[in-house]
Amino acid sequence: MRSEAPGRTVEPEAPPRPFSWPIQVLDALEQGVVALDRERRVTYNNRRIEELLGVEPGALLGLPGGRVFPGADARWLKGASREPRDFRLEAEGRQVTLKAESLPLRDDDGDLAGSVVLAEAISETEEGEFQKKIDRLVSLGELSAYVAHEIRNPLTGIRTTVQFVGSKLKPNDARREDLEDVIKELDRIEQIITGLLMFARPPAARPQPCDVGQVLDKTLDMLELQLGDARVKLFKEYAELEDEIPQVYADPDLTQQVFLNLCLNAVQAMPEGGELHVAVGVRRYRTRRSVVDVSFGDTGVGIPRDLMEKIFDPFFTTRSMGTGLGLPISVQIMREAGGVITAKNNPGGGATLRVSFPIPAEPPGRPEE
Repeated sequence: MRSEAPGRTVEPEAPPRPFSWPIQVLDALEQGVVALDRERRVTYNNRRIEELLGVEPGALLGLPGGRVFPGADARWLKGASREPRDFRLEAEGRQVTLKAESLPLRDDDGDLAGSVVLAEAISETEEGEFQKKIDRLVSLGELSAYVAHEIRNPLTGIRTTVQFVGSKLKPNDARREDLEDVIKELDRIEQIITGLLMFARPPAARPQPCDVGQVLDKTLDMLELQLGDARVKLFKEYAELEDEIPQVYADPDLTQQVFLNLCLNAVQAMPEGGELHVAVGVRRYRTRRSVVDVSFGDTGVGIPRDLMEKIFDPFFTTRSMGTGLGLPISVQIMREAGGVITAKNNPGGGATLRVSFPIPAEPPGRPEE
């Protein structure tokens, strides 16, 4: 057994396990290991699977195998099928895909005693696939900045010329209306270019202690008339938690822009009107960290499954007049704040986009001891 220096007190993070070479070997594996009995309940698991699923030590013991590996049938859990399967799970705010294989366990007489499942992570969308997407966005952003700069200069000249020509026409000249339409289209191009530059080079963040509830209230107040015109009814589900929501470290102005983009995204998903549900809460993970979540749920048609992975891509939009830059810009801003944006469809219809801010280990603004 390992001894500690005299007078030193060690507080274990998890209940100690009895020392056993098989247990220590299994805990050292990069694969998750889960042993199931004849009733397909968990009788043992190593530490790796607890880390992958984001649960406390011992939390899986006694659970049905179908709870640990959702969608697995009894035959696979018993090890009767050697075919590896993928399981997509949510753990600590990230989507984790596990590739797992189930093997039968037999006793000394050769009778089936249970099974053992070996699992490994093949993707973690928040920390793995999400980061790859961010890297792609950064590269695309650099190209976008160059293109936007090159287009803006001649665009300014074109607009000035059109305005000059229009000023020479008589007030009742029918061609004035045509020139006004040209200017409107030029203004729309200018809006796209502004979005491109915002996506490529977001304003420098000025992080500070930030109360997301106050920022959210300010955003919703700005949208009050627009929500009414769009026949969207607002439901706020965070007032009673306001005193319990810790501050985060973020730029209030950029955070407001993210909230504004997601609110407008929800409104645009409900062209015939509907309900916008805005919620604020805290997720306190059992193992590592906590986050403040701000979610925007709509009652629209939802996000088609084949488009779910594309909605954060620049220029992707299902609206004829959309630029497809609101969500990518929001992703860039949240990246600077150390947070993420995730999306999912609601069981009853519509979709929810969730913004997650990391909670600092120490309250923001608190002087160091």
